[in-house]
Amino acid sequence: MFTNSKLAKSVKLACAFGAVAATGISVPAYAQEDAQVEEAAVEKVQVVGSRIRKVDFVSNAPVATVGIEQFELTNSVNTEALLNTLPQTIPGLDRSSNNPGGGIATVDLRGLGTNRTLVLIDGVRAVPTTSGGTVDINTIPAALIENVEVLTGGASAVYGSDAVAGVVNFALKKNFEGVDFNTSFETTEEGDAEIWNGSLTLGGNFADDRGNVVVSMQYTERSALFADSRDISSVALTDAANEDGSLFLEPFGSSGVPGTSIFTSLPDNFGGAAIFNQDGSIRPFVRSGAENDFYNFAPVNYLQLPQQRHNITAMGHFEINDTTEVYMRGSFANSDVPQQLAATPIFQTSTFTLDGNPFIDPAAQQILSDAVGGDVDTDGDGIADTGTAFLRRRLLEVGPRIVEDDNTMFSMLAGLRGSFGDSAWTYDTYFQTGRVNQNSIQLGNVNRGRFDQALILATDEAGNVVLDADGNPSCANTAANGSLVSCSPMNLFGEGNISADAADFLRTRVNSSSEYEQKLYGFNISGDTMDFFELPGGPIGIAFGFERREESYSFDPSQDLAAGTIAGFNGSGPVAGGFDVNEYFVEAYLPLVEGVEFAELVDLELAYRYADWSTVGGVNAYKIAGSWTVNDTLRFRSSFNRAVRAPNIGELFSPQNEGFPPAEDPCSSKASNQSDAVRAICTATGVPADAVFTPTLDAVSGQTRQIGGGNPNLQEETADTMSVGFVITPMDELSVSVDYFDIDIEDAVFGFGGGTNNVLSTCYNPSNELGGVGSAFCDVVNRRPDGSIDFVEILSQNVGSIKLTGVDIVADYAMEVAGGDMRVNYLATYTTESSFQSFAGSEVIDCAGTFGNTCGEPTPEYVHRMTVAWGMDDFDVQLLWRFIGATEDDDEGTVYFQEDTGSFSYFDLSGTYHIGENYRLNAGIRNLADREAPRFGGNAEQSNTYPATYDVFGRTYFVGISASF
Repeated sequence: MFTNSKLAKSVKLACAFGAVAATGISVPAYAQEDAQVEEAAVEKVQVVGSRIRKVDFVSNAPVATVGIEQFELTNSVNTEALLNTLPQTIPGLDRSSNNPGGGIATVDLRGLGTNRTLVLIDGVRAVPTTSGGTVDINTIPAALIENVEVLTGGASAVYGSDAVAGVVNFALKKNFEGVDFNTSFETTEEGDAEIWNGSLTLGGNFADDRGNVVVSMQYTERSALFADSRDISSVALTDAANEDGSLFLEPFGSSGVPGTSIFTSLPDNFGGAAIFNQDGSIRPFVRSGAENDFYNFAPVNYLQLPQQRHNITAMGHFEINDTTEVYMRGSFANSDVPQQLAATPIFQTSTFTLDGNPFIDPAAQQILSDAVGGDVDTDGDGIADTGTAFLRRRLLEVGPRIVEDDNTMFSMLAGLRGSFGDSAWTYDTYFQTGRVNQNSIQLGNVNRGRFDQALILATDEAGNVVLDADGNPSCANTAANGSLVSCSPMNLFGEGNISADAADFLRTRVNSSSEYEQKLYGFNISGDTMDFFELPGGPIGIAFGFERREESYSFDPSQDLAAGTIAGFNGSGPVAGGFDVNEYFVEAYLPLVEGVEFAELVDLELAYRYADWSTVGGVNAYKIAGSWTVNDTLRFRSSFNRAVRAPNIGELFSPQNEGFPPAEDPCSSKASNQSDAVRAICTATGVPADAVFTPTLDAVSGQTRQIGGGNPNLQEETADTMSVGFVITPMDELSVSVDYFDIDIEDAVFGFGGGTNNVLSTCYNPSNELGGVGSAFCDVVNRRPDGSIDFVEILSQNVGSIKLTGVDIVADYAMEVAGGDMRVNYLATYTTESSFQSFAGSEVIDCAGTFGNTCGEPTPEYVHRMTVAWGMDDFDVQLLWRFIGATEDDDEGTVYFQEDTGSFSYFDLSGTYHIGENYRLNAGIRNLADREAPRFGGNAEQSNTYPATYDVFGRTYFVGISASF
């Protein structure tokens, strides 16, 4: 049939190359009958990466398609859980992201950042959540997902800004009829970290099948799991050395302790650090060993964030006539995801009443007077009236730090599509409006001014502390100072000594609200030249159109949060900004040659987009792609894209805000280079000589305060992305594709100097001509009087470059085994380079095969996802093997206990059983071998490991049941 039809040849080639060219990992429905294709029934389709509809749906760029079967077999209630297993992704924010987090879930293609990954729903941009334009994929209606298409490589010419790393398109179910109910439950072998999910989808046709309406509702509830529930995360760990130089992990934590510590010049027997006992006496601070004085902040942190999520989506379409159809989609999503950290650690230089303070032991008063006492001694007893020191206190009495994030998304899409008469030309015009609101309440913060106020006690003219009849002091200033209660004196000197009244005075309730609003207008027209012109390979496919996008973001914090007068969570100033952009685009598909010897098909794809931004002006993006199908067995393909990314609202308009990235002070006791040359830079930049290379300067919890902010003068990033590869199908049952990719990003937006860690290493590197005393790098490092770092100032600039190269490999093999159908699917990525340069002239840092404080999440050189599925009659079973290659720590100057992660293999087993025509039961086990995550010290992300990459929950069981009518 169709032996002389070009249409038939296209269908034949599509079938030959479709599975691997689109790198699909869907498990097929087994035992299906072979369909008889009629020429009249052949339908043109549109795939991600192009707006042109054509019969030959094989993409000229690698596209991974994740089918609904994978979501069901793996019980992926949260979409990011499945996407993070793909080799093309580096884990973004997920259920373990307690700090940092924000209560959202993200996808990060190629590790180039969530702001360089464009998220679509049925080919239309999803509404962003954050000022950085990141989409919270919790808002995607998971119960309606038909498949997820992942296109890696630049796609700005087709979809616009942000599609630098690629596109993730969530394709929703079409023309659903009937009732579908699904419920599932999962729990770990420990009986915790439960996740329950339920969904109900209703749909049907009307008006003689001219219309269809679908309504889907989903509810998800995820239980909290605290870090003390697992050995790996119950105790904060750090790197330590034995006498023979060998390294081990010992209990560690924060110098902000419940009893209050002071690291300063004290008598020799104190070793430069002291801690208060509960009776107000003072003793040396124990800084090493299994029984040290550091506060273990780990147990009360979330290991799994709790969540309550509601999704409601309704969509429908109606054929007005044979050439016109109206369609709509409305979505509502609400996600409540709290976060919890240990009680506030306050680190603050404060003045406190010393002489006669009933909270401080008399002997301790003398020791402190000699070390940190002021110049005034009213009663002449040799003890200063007040002392001033950098106090470190864990405010357990105030309670844990809790953020209650409530995210609500609403979007509405309406459009009109159809064809121009009986021609091959179609149109689609649409409007989308959406809004995401995030309301946050922070508990556990304290006001810094009231903290100082509560330390100064009332005294008489002779300098004596005034006591009431019960021997209790009072505040020198009793004003409420913004609190709900008047000042109550604070006994900071000893664990558990802060009274309930003093804690109430310190507390400050902080809240914020943010809103991201998007309006999107667009139309496109597509068709081909069949009626008036054809190339030797067939008619030219054409698409062109226009899009206008208006986006705005506002962040409104309460006063304490905006002013940064709190201790606890990071201060955040108000943000308000927006942009609009008009975009014009055109695409063409040119089938140059078809049906000749050694050239079954040679085609070319061209695309161009011009965007006029209110912020950066006009920018251009284009694509050139092509393929050469030698025969039914072999096909070559290649593409080149010029992609752009305009700076987002946060990068442009954010005021200066604080953050705490992982970074150690090169002048601290943890410095890898403790030479005289480094010592000289330390003292010249404000470190007291006797504090250099001492624990006084050690970063609290391995984090250094960073002040960053936006820059309204930023310009667009430019990326050149290229891929070249081949698809080979030596037999009907086997297909293999290999694609090389190369991504170069110029004028990348970086914080000055590449971030805090890089700024510090450059400033204090004697051999680096960019650093040293008086350099721009040292000028942004701000220190306190005791020499410890107060903050490092980092502002955004177009100064960086990023390069990523590697190879994607996909194989798919099907066969009959033991009376059933078996399919083996293999997806792998080998990354040869993943480097960045934070500014011109700086060191090029290659993160391929590394992890750590500079590169962050592990980026293995090799990673794969392989499934072996077998099905017969009503039963399907799948074994999933996820392999994560070994990585090494990225800091060559520091030796950690865990320098190499080693390679990791995770195996998941799952199955589905169809009970009659209407019911389906699925069950499975994740992390079948109960493989434990690697443990780290100072080079960990959180929970002493990297919980988004390595499983911290252990063996997990799940079961689900579905009913369809």
